[in-house]
Amino acid sequence: MTRAGVVYHAPLTGAADAATVSGRAAQLVEAVLGDLELPRDLPLAYHLQDHNRRRAEEQFLGWTVPVLDRLRERGHALTTLAPAASPSRDAVGVPLQDAAVPFASLARDAHAAPGLLIGLRLESHPRSGLAGAVRATALACASAEGKLALQSGVQPRIERSVCGGCGMCVTLCGNDGVRHNGHVAVIRPETCLACGDCLAECHTGALKFPEGGGDILQARLGAYAAAVVRGKPRRGVWLAFLLGEPQRRAVNLARAAALPDLGVLAAADPVALDLAAASLLEGALGRDWPAVCHPGLAAGADPLAAAREAARLGAGGPEAGGAAVPRLVTVG
Repeated sequence: MTRAGVVYHAPLTGAADAATVSGRAAQLVEAVLGDLELPRDLPLAYHLQDHNRRRAEEQFLGWTVPVLDRLRERGHALTTLAPAASPSRDAVGVPLQDAAVPFASLARDAHAAPGLLIGLRLESHPRSGLAGAVRATALACASAEGKLALQSGVQPRIERSVCGGCGMCVTLCGNDGVRHNGHVAVIRPETCLACGDCLAECHTGALKFPEGGGDILQARLGAYAAAVVRGKPRRGVWLAFLLGEPQRRAVNLARAAALPDLGVLAAADPVALDLAAASLLEGALGRDWPAVCHPGLAAGADPLAAAREAARLGAGGPEAGGAAVPRLVTVG
């Protein structure tokens, strides 16, 4: 039987070599697969998400590629979740009741995949406090139309009279969501994911977000993640690294601080993983961990808003019995 609400944890630090980290990560994934009792030949669609900085990406791939190799050895055929394309025929609408959106527009390959593997590096985030498995699931599986729907009405605006034209937001945006017109930065609505990273990089305060936009975005992310998880009951694995990246750039005091090295996590649902990560962060940094990790976080913002919404819509969470957080099982 599946051990719902259980999160496997390998306590490690960023000083661990890549072979150790990838070996523990593979153990965690195999533990989750064992609980799920998935066929060894079940095809898995996977998505690996990390920051778009070269050294961090190299490190992340060193941790995750061996995990993929182990899965292939188990007999799983692996395919990547392709970046969302533009044709609407690549979208599948999944109806949602009592949610922030009436339906989730998912990429066809994500919706049709027999099984799912989402790998990510956990980070602090200016719009929510925690960019975790729920957010990664929504963004990895949304269609092009879905991504536009997620960000509709909550994208930032730029006060041109304040923008100094330094281009830092342009350089560090990993989604090509902002460009420089020769004088100031300009948001590109067709590619901006409303993630808020540019807000943390702006030292002039030229970037602003709609009032309440963060809450709206988190509710939508939770709804999309729920649509994904409910469509693949007991057929998903989430793998997350709570390990710092090398030479993190901090150009602004509002930039998110590097999270403490707390190890690797894996679970059969993204909600449980995010709740477990938050519990580890609270244990290491105290109840104010969101503000510690991100000084620019809006006062009163719920760092787990997306996860709570996904749980409310049936995407998973702790075991039955009223537990507030999942049960951590240490491996290694």
